[in-house]
Amino acid sequence: MCSTSLLFPFVTNQAGFDTGIAIMNTTTDPFGTKPQAGTCAFNWYGNVAPPQFVTPIIKSGNVDAPAAIWAFQASNIAPGFEGYMIAVCNFTLAHGYAFITDLGSQKLAHGYLALILTNAITSARSGNPEILEN
Repeated sequence: MCSTSLLFPFVTNQAGFDTGIAIMNTTTDPFGTKPQAGTCAFNWYGNVAPPQFVTPIIKSGNVDAPAAIWAFQASNIAPGFEGYMIAVCNFTLAHGYAFITDLGSQKLAHGYLALILTNAITSARSGNPEILEN
């Protein structure tokens, strides 16, 4: 199964701030990519981390499929959370965007793109330094 892992390095719903997150399925494109659909599992790491959350199916994007984007606020899924989140989407070409703001967007706001993680096993993940030496 093809997948994409996205790292959202800072997500907060504390101290008067909230994070909006959007996940996009971009498997409909002009390059001949086979359109895919699938869910994303959100894995939370940090203060007041909720259990894993799985989205509904996110369809491939085009004008007839508005479900190509799944968006939410951290306060709805992870109230009181602060830390990082890794989304594992079971389709290729997933992309993510986060927007952190004070409530009401009165004083401060910042947005960023999620980092796309490789799914390769590294010595840090496997505990085996020989993997990187070969």
